[in-house]
Amino acid sequence: MTDSRSSLWPQVNTFLQYLRVERQLSAKTQESYQRQLTTLISMASEMGLAEWRQLEVSQVRSLATRSKRKGLKAASLALRLSALRSFLDWLVSIGQLDANAARGVPAPRHGRHLPKNMDVDEVDHLLDIDTHDPLALRDRAMLEVMYGAGLRLAELVGLNCVDVDLRGGELRVVGKGN
Repeated sequence: MTDSRSSLWPQVNTFLQYLRVERQLSAKTQESYQRQLTTLISMASEMGLAEWRQLEVSQVRSLATRSKRKGLKAASLALRLSALRSFLDWLVSIGQLDANAARGVPAPRHGRHLPKNMDVDEVDHLLDIDTHDPLALRDRAMLEVMYGAGLRLAELVGLNCVDVDLRGGELRVVGKGN
């Protein structure tokens, strides 16, 4: 559990407020930063770090190594380092740090897998629905809109009736980063 009395918290709380107010990041992104920075504060406190200006490149590497030993996968470790890098960049930008110690620590590479393409028979089977079932009709419409417009799932489920112009055949989609 993270010690909420840690001297590392005040600057992190101000940074999280900056993300919310100035950068207007999504709630999910803010939660992700908070989760990663909370874990980093706990780990940094265990290492005896009392203030962020004490953080050195070797300690950032140590934080990354400890995270990996605890079972963190490459993508999650990259996210953790990215959150730390962004936070330290912010501290540099407001003049509270001279340099970002996390800049010299590369994130691990993680393999990217391409999605498997569906063949024509699989798509036909997916779209073959019972026309008497309203939920099946809704699902088919969602699949067609998603595929036809190239939407992400989050963009699809974020659509509201006011975003749909049936006459003009248009949608107003709010994507990543609003």
